[in-house]
Amino acid sequence: MDEATAAGQRAAVDPVVPVAARRPVAVVCESTACLPSELVARYQIGVVPIPFVFGNETYLDGVDITPAEVYARLVATRTPPKTSPPPPGAYLEAWKAAAARVQARAVVLVTVSSKISTLQRSAHLAQELAAEALPGTPVAVVDSGSAGMAQGFVALAAARAAAEGASLEEVVAQAEAVSRRVTLLVTLDTLEYLARASHLPQVVAFVGGLLAIKPIVQVSGDIKLVARVRTRRRSLEELFERMRRMVPAGARLHAAVQHACAPEEARQLEARIGETFDCVELLTSEFTPVMGSYCGPGLVGVAFYHEA
Repeated sequence: MDEATAAGQRAAVDPVVPVAARRPVAVVCESTACLPSELVARYQIGVVPIPFVFGNETYLDGVDITPAEVYARLVATRTPPKTSPPPPGAYLEAWKAAAARVQARAVVLVTVSSKISTLQRSAHLAQELAAEALPGTPVAVVDSGSAGMAQGFVALAAARAAAEGASLEEVVAQAEAVSRRVTLLVTLDTLEYLARASHLPQVVAFVGGLLAIKPIVQVSGDIKLVARVRTRRRSLEELFERMRRMVPAGARLHAAVQHACAPEEARQLEARIGETFDCVELLTSEFTPVMGSYCGPGLVGVAFYHEA
């Protein structure tokens, strides 16, 4: 079974929400959300792919190169791709298409955290242009405070509210409520790729001299190194235990296992989460090429939040 098929089957536990053909609000996010394609299709979520340059070629994240191809090139060249924010026009086109698809009168964009990426600069410029490019269609920008499926869960919360006919204000409120609760925890097999690819001061500060460790990194607003572990086995155990301590007993949990070229360890983590928690939804999502190229192959993690 290929990864896309497996992910689709695991995402089948997604809560059943009536999805109207028409709705007042359309929802869009960037490809950094790593949303499984079946959820994108089910909730009619627009996705803005992140452009990146690998060697002399330009690609769109999740569109014209697979994660496996990116990891093979990373190992061969040891040089990460160079990313750049989508141009404002890419956001405008995604908003137009998403609004037209569900005949919406407003749009909500859920972005990757502004503390770890500059994508919001382009998004806000597009928002200014939208008054002329999308007359009569207000656009709200919601900072997810994270990335990966933590961003994805914020987008899903917005899309589920929109599917039930919620107003623009209600959709934004639902997205912001999840953004305040969602967390992304990951363990990296090496800090080498993050050290080479990142220009963020907080990343550079904890990478120096620590390439031999298996770190646990938390993304909730910004990036934090929360544990330093020497072995792979111990890092996976520490990640799970840290998650367990963060989830109240009996809480109804939304969780998404994340991985970069580590499907077997992701399956094992998903099974353990399913056995331990009361999961409203539990799925596995592979990191997109852009996300995976920053962290390198071997990343395993989980995005999660519990219901209030």
